[in-house]
Amino acid sequence: MKIVLAHGILGFGGGLLPFGIGYFNGVRGMLEQQGHEVFAPTVAPLGSLDARSRQLARQIQAHWPGDEPIAVIAHSMGGLDARRVIHRDQIVGNRIKLLVTVGTPHFGSPVADAVLGRCPNVLAHIPGWLLSALQHHAGALPDLATRDELHDPDCEGVTYLEVACVRKNDSWLATSPLFGLSRAIGELYGPNDGVVHYQSACHASRPPIAEWSVDHGEAIGWPSGYGGLKGMAAVWKPCDQHLLRYRSLAERISSAVAATEL
Repeated sequence: MKIVLAHGILGFGGGLLPFGIGYFNGVRGMLEQQGHEVFAPTVAPLGSLDARSRQLARQIQAHWPGDEPIAVIAHSMGGLDARRVIHRDQIVGNRIKLLVTVGTPHFGSPVADAVLGRCPNVLAHIPGWLLSALQHHAGALPDLATRDELHDPDCEGVTYLEVACVRKNDSWLATSPLFGLSRAIGELYGPNDGVVHYQSACHASRPPIAEWSVDHGEAIGWPSGYGGLKGMAAVWKPCDQHLLRYRSLAERISSAVAATEL
């Protein structure tokens, strides 16, 4: 199966960092070992939804010309990008038969609201590096603000699967730097991963296929506890549980595609 890994805001595709480090830590290699063809494109890290989705569609078609079916695993804003490609691009959109979104803010994120000046009680808890990056280039922010409806509704002939994430209650030593932000979001929306609240990561008309007990970064294999030591260790050896989660997603994709072809 051809699988696209679509990165989120401030993300990147494959080949931009040394040692083969990828945004989806260790996932590409694991999927390729299972026999899948994998493409990890890079789109504008802080671009608008329109700009990112156009870039995503162009790169997929250039990498895999033709009309073979494609599945997408997307994290965060990458899920919005893929939904827009499916909804608006007549060539690539028609090729995407299955989309798995992980921690995607389908109904927006309080973090975007805060940077836009709509949620001051959350603003104070955003890590400085993240706040600075978002304030210097806010092209994506209006598309990530909280809202009541999807940007792009489901299309017929496509299987949509959602994974929601909820930050773990760790000890102070193991706590993610997103802890304060998660707590502030929790006061407004309840369970969340430190960036996206649970209900936003879900589809309004169906339950998620899985709920992962991770924060927004750990959802793609980059834990940040123990003063960053867990993240440093993950560079050399991605967490087995993280890879198992994505292996399960790949199995779900294969089963869904096989059922469609019958």
